[in-house]
Amino acid sequence: MEKNLVIVGGGAAGPSAAAEAKRGDPALKVTIVEQGPFVSTAA
Repeated sequence: MEKNLVIVGGGAAGPSAAAEAKRGDPALKVTIVEQGPFVSTAA
């Protein structure tokens, strides 16, 4: 069964949490939701 993770917030903590989750489970499907036009890429 496919696992999904939705992260609300594209500031510094959002992508960092996404990267940590993917390290724990590479098959995890991660979606980041951000209201503004930019998402932080520093993780």
